[in-house]
Amino acid sequence: MTEPEAPPRESVTAWHPMLVALLEFYLPSGWRLSPELLLNRMPLRVDIVVLRLVNEPAGDARKLHSIFGHLRHHTLIEHKGPTDDLEPEDVLTLLAYGALYMRHNKLLDPDALCLMVIADRIPSGFVRQVERHRGSFAPIGGGLWRGELNGFLLHGVATREACRQSPTERLLYTFSRDYLKGAGQILPLDPEETQVYNALYQQVKQFRRQRGTMAMKDYELARQSYNEVLKQLLKQVPPEEVLSEFTPGQRLEGLTAEEVLSQYTPGQRLEGLTAEEILREASPELRQQLAKKLDR
Repeated sequence: MTEPEAPPRESVTAWHPMLVALLEFYLPSGWRLSPELLLNRMPLRVDIVVLRLVNEPAGDARKLHSIFGHLRHHTLIEHKGPTDDLEPEDVLTLLAYGALYMRHNKLLDPDALCLMVIADRIPSGFVRQVERHRGSFAPIGGGLWRGELNGFLLHGVATREACRQSPTERLLYTFSRDYLKGAGQILPLDPEETQVYNALYQQVKQFRRQRGTMAMKDYELARQSYNEVLKQLLKQVPPEEVLSEFTPGQRLEGLTAEEVLSQYTPGQRLEGLTAEEILREASPELRQQLAKKLDR
């Protein structure tokens, strides 16, 4: 089956490649993730597709159980970044995603498919639109929502709540609106989470380089929040550990000679120097002054 022609790419938020990177890192064995999937010849793309691989058993998730613990054989994820809200019209988009995906993959049983939304919160307008389609969507605790939409399982993750339920969900804070107000609240991170957190922003930078500055929304917000966390992380690391990652030249960049020398006593400044080396660098006036003092 030939793939549909790709339409012109639309702008995406900086949070989309970050979420893709997060899910890819913790994706259990037996699953395949597609960052986006073209569903027909019109500009309609589902954000993230998680597919269970054929003939391979699925492994258990180490983290992000609020997402990976609710997968079906095929899962389509619609993601809204911290600056966007789920709208009633998104229900229609999800229905279109589900129907076109089933048609494209020759699926007949809607039970094989889960429609999932990941957003800062689940607004009442979105819930009412689900109900207009004879569906249901209600909170089940811990920032998770469960329901049904035209025969499809509907699962929701409200990141503002889900991120606080367990350390395994902590990195979801990066996709909440609170992250923009106080990014440092994501701390403390364990060493692996710190590595993942750094990788999220690197994914954003790579995505932006590949698609250009106009292809990404909220880049500056993501950059500022990332830097806020990075500064606080560095405060928790002993200075000698931070400096050990830099060459001597890099450590001195941006400092004047006076600023460097001010950190040492006169004796420390002269340690390791011979008398000849000291005199060679001294001005004629200083040499005369030293000679006079030595003659006394």
